Amino acid sequence: MVRSMILFGSLLRRYQGLHHRNPYLTPGVITLFLTVFLVQDLRIEPLEGSGYEQEDLLGVLLALGQVLPLLLIVRAPFAALSVIFVAFLAHASLGFDVTWIAQFTTFIAIYQVTSATNDRQSIAAGALTFGVIIAVFGVIREDIDSTFALLLLFAAVWVAGNVVRSRRGRLEIAELTVAELSEEQERSAREATNEERARIARELHDVVGHALNLVVIQAGAAQRVFEASPEKALETVKSIESTSRQALSDVDRMLGILRDPDATAGAGPSLEARPSMKRLESLVEEIRATGQPVDLTIKGGPTALAPSVDLSAFRVVQEALTNVITHAAGARAQVMVEYSESKLSVIIVNDGTGTDTRVSRQSGGRGVVGMRERTGMFGGEFEAGKTEDGGWRVHATFLSGGLK
Repeated sequence: MVRSMILFGSLLRRYQGLHHRNPYLTPGVITLFLTVFLVQDLRIEPLEGSGYEQEDLLGVLLALGQVLPLLLIVRAPFAALSVIFVAFLAHASLGFDVTWIAQFTTFIAIYQVTSATNDRQSIAAGALTFGVIIAVFGVIREDIDSTFALLLLFAAVWVAGNVVRSRRGRLEIAELTVAELSEEQERSAREATNEERARIARELHDVVGHALNLVVIQAGAAQRVFEASPEKALETVKSIESTSRQALSDVDRMLGILRDPDATAGAGPSLEARPSMKRLESLVEEIRATGQPVDLTIKGGPTALAPSVDLSAFRVVQEALTNVITHAAGARAQVMVEYSESKLSVIIVNDGTGTDTRVSRQSGGRGVVGMRERTGMFGGEFEAGKTEDGGWRVHATFLSGGLK
C-alpha cells in the first residue's frame, strides 16, 4: 500500500508538470500508453481459483471505457470521470478482475475534476468516487482492508486537487488585483499629469500676461517721452529689460520640471529670486515704473508660508495688478496684505478713475477664474467684483491649512 501511494504521488507530480506544459497533448499521450498497458494486461488469464473470468468482447470494451475517456479530461473532466466509473463498476459487476490501469485513470480523473472545476463538481466527484469504491471493493469484492486503503488514498487525491484549485484561484485574484492596481496607478498618473499641465498653464498665463502688459505699457510710455526726455525713455527701456528678464527666469524655472533630469544635472541653480510674497515690494515698484499709482500696506509680521501658498498668493496679487493696468490704466490701486496665525489675506482694489483700455468686465475674465482656482486649492475664499465708485476689488484668503 505504501508503495502504491509513493507511485501515485510520483505520477501526480509528473502529470502536473506535463499538463501545465501542454494541457491537450498530455492526455492523449497518457491515454495511448495506458491503452497499450491495458491491452497487455487483458491478455493475461486470471489465476485458477481466483473466481474472476477472462474478459470477452464486452469485458474488453468496458476495460477500454476506463481508459479512453481520458481524451476528454481537459474539455469535460466530470463527464470523463463519470464514464470511467460507470465502466469500472460494470466491469467489476460482471465478474471481471479490476485492472491496475483503472487505478491510474481514476486517479488522474478525480485530480483533474477537483483541481480544474468548481466546488459543486468537486464535491460531486468526491461522493461518486467514494461510492464506487465502497460498492466495488466493499460490497462486490468484500475486501474491507482495500476499501479503507483506497478511501484514504483517493481522499488524499481529492484534498490535493482542491488545494491546487484554491491556490490557483488565489493567484488569479492576486493577478486581477495587480492589474486593477496597475490600471489605477496609470489613471492616477494621467490625472496628476493633467493637473500639472493645468498648473503650468496657469503659471504661464500669469507670468507671460503680466510681463507683456508691463512691456506694452512701458514701451508706449517710452515712445511718448522719448523726444522730450530721452533719459526717462532710457530708464523705461531698462525697466522693460528687467521685466522681460524676470519673466524669462520665471518661465525657465517653471518649465524646468519638464526637462530631462540628466540634461540639467550639471546646471547650477537659478540666481533669480523665486516668485514669493517677499518679492511683493519689487512687484509694486515694477507697476509704479509704468506710471500706475499703487499703494502697499502690510499688516502683521510675515508668516512662514508653504511654498505653494506663497507662490499662489503672489500670483493673485500679480494678476490683480495686471488687470488694473489692462482694464483701468491710471486708476489708483491699493494692495493690502494681512498676516495672522490662522490665515493670510490679500486685498487689491482700484478706484473708478482709470481708463478701461479693453472691453468692460461684468464678472471677470480668465484671470479671475485662475485666481479663484488658486485660492480654492487651499480651501480659501475668493471674492471679486465692482465697487460702489466704479472700481474693482479682489479679496483672497488663504487658510492656516496652507501655512507651515
